[in-house]
Amino acid sequence: MANQGPITWERYKSWVSQLAKDHAYYYCRGHANEHWKLQTSFHRLASPAGITLEDYRTTIIPELHYHICAQANEIINLQCPEEFGAFLALLQHHGFPTPLLDWTLSPYIAAYFAFREVNDTSPESDNVRIFVFDYVNWSRHFSQPLDLSEMKIKYVSVFRPYAKYNPRLIPQQGVFTVTNVDDMEEYILRRSTDVNKKFLFKALLSVKEKPHIMRELNLMGINEMSLFPSVDGICRAMRARFFSQKTVGLTPSEWIDFIRTQSTPKTENKKIEG
Repeated sequence: MANQGPITWERYKSWVSQLAKDHAYYYCRGHANEHWKLQTSFHRLASPAGITLEDYRTTIIPELHYHICAQANEIINLQCPEEFGAFLALLQHHGFPTPLLDWTLSPYIAAYFAFREVNDTSPESDNVRIFVFDYVNWSRHFSQPLDLSEMKIKYVSVFRPYAKYNPRLIPQQGVFTVTNVDDMEEYILRRSTDVNKKFLFKALLSVKEKPHIMRELNLMGINEMSLFPSVDGICRAMRARFFSQKTVGLTPSEWIDFIRTQSTPKTENKKIEG
């Protein structure tokens, strides 16, 4: 999929179908706002708080580890890369800032998460954006540290942690990148230039397509109930089924056009009094 302007849902599905035929796999991630950066929650929040990655690794992680081990009633071995990755994924899925970024192996689940956060009444953006990352070739070209102790080089590492403590990773086909880079998109594109290979692609889809796309994804079995198996997931799925809007409100560009037409002066015939 080449970087380009907005495409239709039908074209997106055609691309997914071709992936299946080619036995190709990518990391995929959906953003409800096409302008959002490819950035972890840690990098978004740490700089204003004056927290470095070294602070995070040596002070914050041990404190969290102490409390979460007490809650889980077992010791999580942070010296084991697999256990450490599962621990970070657990923090990520419970809302704590981490240098992880969530991805999925399913282009359809990525589309679901992109449209899921679109405000039906007043969308923040004209389009959603879906990132497609060629993680296989990326990991062949660049080193893949996972323990956060590597500070001498910049990196974006891919990994798939155990779903221990976090079983919803399975239905979400969840995978991750871990990084010490603030702007992953800029970094990946720069390294792509260095080796003359393309690793990151983007697809834009109009937010106006949300109602029928979400209905179609629901028919595929992709909804809150399947991705978040819990009472909360059931309630959110039923809310979407019975209370979601049938159309999406004006996008930012449509509001601009609307305001422009309202403010255009109208020519009136003036009566000349003699």
